[in-house]
Amino acid sequence: IPGFQKLSIAAVGDVGKERTNYRMSIDPLSGLEDRKVSLGSSINGHLGYDAVREVIYDGGNNPNRISIDFIPQRTRNANRIELFCNARESELISASESASGQTVFVCSEYVRQVTFGLSQEFGVARQVSGNYAHFWTWKGNESDASTVTGNLLTAAYLDAQDPMFFNEPSKPVVVYSHDLIAKRRS
Repeated sequence: IPGFQKLSIAAVGDVGKERTNYRMSIDPLSGLEDRKVSLGSSINGHLGYDAVREVIYDGGNNPNRISIDFIPQRTRNANRIELFCNARESELISASESASGQTVFVCSEYVRQVTFGLSQEFGVARQVSGNYAHFWTWKGNESDASTVTGNLLTAAYLDAQDPMFFNEPSKPVVVYSHDLIAKRRS
């Protein structure tokens, strides 16, 4: 189940870590998140050390695929991670429509993650698959225009190969919640 082992949820490399600082970046040309910068920084921030060698992402050719290569011997659980993202949705809720009276941005993304690492058997890579969805909520800060606050809910689902999958194929088996504070860098 994603989240019970470090790097089993790439964007939240250690779901149990109390506090993490990392850099999120917006591409000035597209206005979208710079997935290479944000994901690499998040993984290193959650682990507490530099482990990512490269994030491979080409949003123009295939916005649904991200590869993460790790520095050899830096992590126990991953040499490489492949992310397959789909079912993205987003909505901007105006202040007049939201219960809080503030403009709220919500977005979600479903992810299938395949993690490759070392195994006990020589010459055979360990491969672990996991399915999860991220749900972000962001609100502006009325007293500080350079700060937004948010929440990330991550719902983890059973994999189709799990013996219990047919008991509950569509509902999450665990949900993680993380409060977020984003500050604009000057």
